[in-house]
Amino acid sequence: MADLKQAFESLDDYYTRRMAADNIPGMGVAVTDRDRTLRSSAMGVADVSTGAKVTPDTLFQIGSIGKSFTSIALLQLKEQGKLDLHAPVKEFLPWFEIRSKYAPITLHHLLTHTAGIPIGSESTLAPESEVWYLREIEASAPPGDFFHYSNTGYKALGLVLEAVTGSPCAEEVTKRVVEPLGMTQTFAAITNDLRPSTAIGYGWLHDDRPAGRKSALAPAVWSESTSADGSISSVPEDMAAYIRMLLRRGQGPEGRLISEDSFELLTGRYIVPHDSYHGESYGYGLNIEDNSGHLYIWHTGGMVGFTSSLLLDMDLGVGMIALTNSLAGPDEIVRHAMQTVRAAIEGKELPEAGIPPHAYVPISPGQFAGTYKGSSRTVDISVDGGLLIAEIEGERYVLEGVKEDYFLLDHLSFLPYAIKFTREGDRVTGFACGPEVYTLEPFERRPPRTQAPEEWSGFVGHYRSHNPWQPNIRIVLREGQLVLIDPMGGEEAMHPQPDGSFRIGATPRSPELILFDMVIGGKAFRACLSGGFLYRSFVP
Repeated sequence: MADLKQAFESLDDYYTRRMAADNIPGMGVAVTDRDRTLRSSAMGVADVSTGAKVTPDTLFQIGSIGKSFTSIALLQLKEQGKLDLHAPVKEFLPWFEIRSKYAPITLHHLLTHTAGIPIGSESTLAPESEVWYLREIEASAPPGDFFHYSNTGYKALGLVLEAVTGSPCAEEVTKRVVEPLGMTQTFAAITNDLRPSTAIGYGWLHDDRPAGRKSALAPAVWSESTSADGSISSVPEDMAAYIRMLLRRGQGPEGRLISEDSFELLTGRYIVPHDSYHGESYGYGLNIEDNSGHLYIWHTGGMVGFTSSLLLDMDLGVGMIALTNSLAGPDEIVRHAMQTVRAAIEGKELPEAGIPPHAYVPISPGQFAGTYKGSSRTVDISVDGGLLIAEIEGERYVLEGVKEDYFLLDHLSFLPYAIKFTREGDRVTGFACGPEVYTLEPFERRPPRTQAPEEWSGFVGHYRSHNPWQPNIRIVLREGQLVLIDPMGGEEAMHPQPDGSFRIGATPRSPELILFDMVIGGKAFRACLSGGFLYRSFVP
C-alpha cells in the first residue's frame, strides 16, 4: 500500500498534468496536518512573458477565503463583549439603510449570506459605496431564510469591524489573525506595493465569451482592494499556518485565536445554499460538508486573474490550500489531493489521477445524442469515444464540457455563446444558444408563452464596463423572454418589475436587478446591474 511519499510523488505528476490541461500558468500548494506542513510546492510560472518561476515566496490573492479571516476578527470582538452578532447592522453603521418589510438585518445574516441583498458590483474601491447602494433597493427575502452570496454583505462587516475598533479593517485582521499565526508573508490589503512580489494574474484573452481549456490567456487588470470580502494576499506556507489553526479548532501556536464556543459558531450549519455543489451548509465564511463519513470545511476564492481553494478534513486532521494565477478554479485539484493523502494515511490504494479531456464530462453522454433543429440549421450530435460530436453541414466538432448541461461548440455560428441543453424532467429536449433554440426530434418547438413588449428589443445587445469584475454581459431575447448571459456562459431569465427594472433569476427572492436607460432611437445604451453601470458595446 502507498505511503505519503508515494502520494506526494503521484500528486506532483497530477498537478503538472492538470495545470497543462486547465491552462494554469502557476500554482502554489501546501498540505499540512495539525502540527506541521507535510508538503509545500511551487509550480509553473508567475509571469508568462518572462518565464519567471513561481517560488515559495510568490504572493497570490486568495479572494473569498479571506471572508473567514473577517469572521474570526468579529468573533473575537464578540468574546470581548464589544458586539452582538444578532444585533442589527444599523446599531454599528447608523447610515446603513435598505427598504424592507422584514425584520432588521443583523451581523449574523451578513456572515451567512442570508440578508436578501445582492452579490455586489465591485464598481468602486470604496466598500461604503456598495453598502450605500442598498438604500436604493428592497430586501428580497426575510433575513435568515434565503441564501444569496453577497460580497456587499462582507464589505459591510468590514465597516462594522472598523466602527467598533476605530482602526482600518486590514489592520485589525492583521493584528487579530495574521500576526498571531506568524504569517509573515500575508497582507490584508492589496496595494501597488505588493505588485512586484505578486504573480501576474491571468484571464481569458476573449473576456466576453465562455472559455475552453485551451483558450488563450491575457494578463488580468491589477486592482487595489482593502475590503473585508477578499483583499488578502498570501503564500502556501502561511496559509498552512492558518489551516493548522482551523484544524485545532481555533488554537494558534501561542494561544487560542477564538474559543471553542466561537469555533462552533464559525463552523455552524446555518443554511444550505440553493446552488450547493456538494451538499454543503454555510457557516461564517466557511462551507461545512459531510464527505464519505468525514467532516470537510472548505471555501474557494476568486479574484481578477486569481483563484484559490481551501479544504480541510477535520477527521483526518489534514488540510490543504491551492493558489493559482488563473481563472481555472483548483477545487477539483484539492479534492483529488485530499483523496490521495487520505488513502495513503489509511494504507489504501491511491486513487487514479486521470485527467478528463474536458473540465466537465457527462456521465451518460448518450442522453444528448440526436438531431436538433433550429430556425436556420440542423445539428446532429453523436457519441464517439465518450465525447459528444456535433456535425454541422458535413463538418464535425467536439463539444467541450463546461459544467452540467453547458458545452462549448467552436463554430462561428454559435459563438460567443455556450450551448445550454434544456430538459423536461430528466429528458433532454433541445438546447439554447444565445437567442436561438434548437429542438431535439421528435419534440415539437413550442410557441413563446407570451409576446414580448416591443421596447424589449431595444434592451438586446452587448454591454461593457471598465470594471474588471463585471466586464460585460449580453442580453438576448429568446422565445419572448429576455435572458442575461454572463461572459462564462451562465444565463438567467429576466422578469419585469413594476418600476421598469428586471429581476434576474428564476426565484422571486433573487435580490439581483437590472435597469436600462439612456434610450436613443429605441436602443438602451446603459444598463445598471445591481449598482454597477455597463454601456452598449459596438461589438455584437
